[in-house]
Amino acid sequence: MLLKTFIYAEVEKIIKPTLFTTVNKNLYAFIAFISMPTLALIGGHFFFEAFYWNNYPLFDTLASIPLFAGLITMGIGFFLKNEKRHFVISLGWIIFAIYWATQPEFLYYKEDGDIVNAIFCLVGIYFLWYIAYHEFLCHKRKEEVQSLNFLAGATFISGFFYFLIEKIPFLAVILIKIVAGQTVWLMQAMGYSVTTGSAHIGETVYVPVFFNGNHSVELILACTGLQSMMIFIGVILALKGVEHKRKLKAFMVTVPVIYVLNIVRNAGVIYGVEVLGYSFYVMHNVIGKIGSLLALIALAYFAFEILPELYETITSLFSLPKRRGPIEKLFGIK
Repeated sequence: MLLKTFIYAEVEKIIKPTLFTTVNKNLYAFIAFISMPTLALIGGHFFFEAFYWNNYPLFDTLASIPLFAGLITMGIGFFLKNEKRHFVISLGWIIFAIYWATQPEFLYYKEDGDIVNAIFCLVGIYFLWYIAYHEFLCHKRKEEVQSLNFLAGATFISGFFYFLIEKIPFLAVILIKIVAGQTVWLMQAMGYSVTTGSAHIGETVYVPVFFNGNHSVELILACTGLQSMMIFIGVILALKGVEHKRKLKAFMVTVPVIYVLNIVRNAGVIYGVEVLGYSFYVMHNVIGKIGSLLALIALAYFAFEILPELYETITSLFSLPKRRGPIEKLFGIK
């Protein structure tokens, strides 16, 4: 009996400190995970207040530094073949998240007080940090997670080229003018007197459209469908181990279709406002956005049919918590 009590006491001395140390490590990891993006958001707030109101061009230029630095770092890691690649990708996600930490208030004021995009941005910063955390786990454990590699590559490809066009007014104007011209051509083919005006370059780059000589709408970069097209291009190109023929097929049934449907949507908005008498809000924010969402869901379905690997890779991202890193262990996620 004494021997049994002695053994239990000795085992307890060994186990308790070990459990305590493990819990402490997991707790410290969680605190670091929460505190770093929170500090980035606080810094982003002061950065916004210091530059946005007084000098928007400077604000935009300075904010673009972590934007492109993060995307390029992520891209370098995606194409690297050595053991440092996951550390590089993790660093890229962190720098990319720092850029978004400067954007919540900008999105709020840009959308005239619409808090939805600002909230998505806030939540997204913690998500980006979570992805960086899992890339760091890959680095420490020397593991390969296909869905993480795919996500880094897709974000680099789609993000870099989209923001390159958005941040260079000359490139944005070219694309907007092309889409505006084709939208006007479609309206003219329907028998309506529609023309475009001179491009405006400022905080927002746009091309005005006139109906019967009167100002109707303004086409901005979002009206070109560039964002949706770049997302499909990014996810298709970043998918590894798939023959090029199927990738090309998936591209052809999504990207050109998005471009054409977007021109039809622009013409539909003008028609609804000027001919049917609906408000711009109803045509653009309700009917237009619902139609675009349904079209993107349908196109995603076709893309998944052609590339089932794409669906499997995207859905496997939801399994990241099962990797049981220190944060997941702290909360008992299995």
